[in-house]
Amino acid sequence: MHSLLLRPASASLAAADGAIACWNDKYYWNFWRPIDAIHDAASDGNPATVADPTWKPLFDPATATTPTLSTPAFPDHPSGHSCVSSATLGAMQNFFGTDKIAFNIVSSRFPTQPRHYERFSLALKEVIDARVWGGIHFRTADEQGAVIGKKVAHWERRHYFQAVG
Repeated sequence: MHSLLLRPASASLAAADGAIACWNDKYYWNFWRPIDAIHDAASDGNPATVADPTWKPLFDPATATTPTLSTPAFPDHPSGHSCVSSATLGAMQNFFGTDKIAFNIVSSRFPTQPRHYERFSLALKEVIDARVWGGIHFRTADEQGAVIGKKVAHWERRHYFQAVG
């Protein structure tokens, strides 16, 4: 298993550029999050939707966690986590020349429960699913964030960190 403790500079650059591209789109689209869409569904102009003002996401401040989880106070689309994760994992895939790299991630939230992945793409899939399951994003926001990140990593692979000589 490769050690990913020292990620290449290309991954750091991709993460930063992925975040910049993402936040540019967030404030262009200014799309509401699931909690607002569900609570205010009666005002969406579609008579087929029904509001549920009592619905709570898994990432709800009333759920006892440390630190408290909540829906972020900025637009839903695209998902920042997906943009940055996809850009970073794409850069790592470019660096190693393959998606099939086994690695572990240890969270400061759950330090005794490392997550193991056999591929970079499987970690990204879990990021996308987790943000939807947590109730903080629509799946489209996560999938589009992953596309943005992939495009960032692809562009950077073609324009930066080229072989010299």
